[in-house]
Parts: sequence; C-alpha cells; structure tokens
Amino acid sequence: MWMPQGPRSPRVALVALIAGVLAGCVTLTPEQQETLDDVRRFADATAAAYNVPRIRVNVEPGTNLGIGGRYRQGNFYVNVGMIHSRNLNSLVAHELAHYVLGHDVPVAGASMAQFQLAQELRELDANAKAVEILMRVKGMSEKDAVGTVVAHLRGAQRAVERGGPIAPGHRTPTAEIADLLARYPGNTLD
Repeated sequence: MWMPQGPRSPRVALVALIAGVLAGCVTLTPEQQETLDDVRRFADATAAAYNVPRIRVNVEPGTNLGIGGRYRQGNFYVNVGMIHSRNLNSLVAHELAHYVLGHDVPVAGASMAQFQLAQELRELDANAKAVEILMRVKGMSEKDAVGTVVAHLRGAQRAVERGGPIAPGHRTPTAEIADLLARYPGNTLD
C-alpha cells in the first residue's frame, strides 16, 4: 500500500528513528558482554554504596576523540574499545564519580574560560572520587586505588605525547596526576 512520503510523514519519522537507534548499536562478543555485565555490577554496587539510584550503563561505538567513557544525565556510556582495557576499572570509577558527585548540572560561567576552569575542576574531583570508589566498592587499598587511576592517566599522557587529543574538559594527564597525588599524599608511585 502506498503512503505519502512528505517531510512530516509518520512512516518517514519511524524509519528515521529506527535507523538512528540501529546506528548506535554495538554488537558484543560473549566475552565483551560478560565484561559489560561486570561493569554493570560495579555500577550497581557503587549506587548502593552511595545511596543513589542505579545508573544505566550503555556501550557506544569507538571513537578517536580520546574519550573512553562519559557520564550524561543518569547514563554511563563506555566506548566499546575500552571493554577489555586494563584501565577499565579506573575509567568506570571516574565516570561513576561524576554521577555520585552530581555533575549533571551544567557548569555555569560568564565566559568560556570560566566554563573550562569549572569543568577541569570537576574532572579533578572525579579523579579523586574515583580513588574513593575503588577503595569503598572494589575494596582496594588507598595505594592500589591511587595507582590504578595514575596508571590510567599515564596511559592517557602517552597517547597525548603520540599526538592524541586531551579529553575535552580535562587538563593534561600529567597535571591531573599531580593534583591527584596532592590530594592523596604519601602515595609515592614508581
């Protein structure tokens, strides 16, 4: 049966919606799905530990933007390329930290410079809270939790040195390491 295909046609809108949903889908291997299930359990345990509602965990296609994951409005998106990264626990803890800290509220500022500074401070706070989450939820010692986050940041610094981007809203990984170690003094790392 023929249906009109005008710009506001319900059929066209439905096809566009389905195409948009399918474009964002990522097919996972059974091993990747198992790892994603572990990430979801980590997220659920964090929500329980901090008495906040559960957060939705989603996988999105890989990018070359230096973004392994992101938190937005009650959703945690992990880049499919990070599923088997040795830095997965640090990344997940960092994004969960944004959630626990309530970083949903837009950064208010009169200028782009003020906005950037406020966002950088949020990222530094999320690094520190990630250490706390790793200790509280994963049962790591402070030294191991700090070491986990620093190892992730060192990997990000190596990527930047090879010409990769600094993740949006972040300071250089070296500056973030210095801030984290100042917040957790006594954690000397190799």
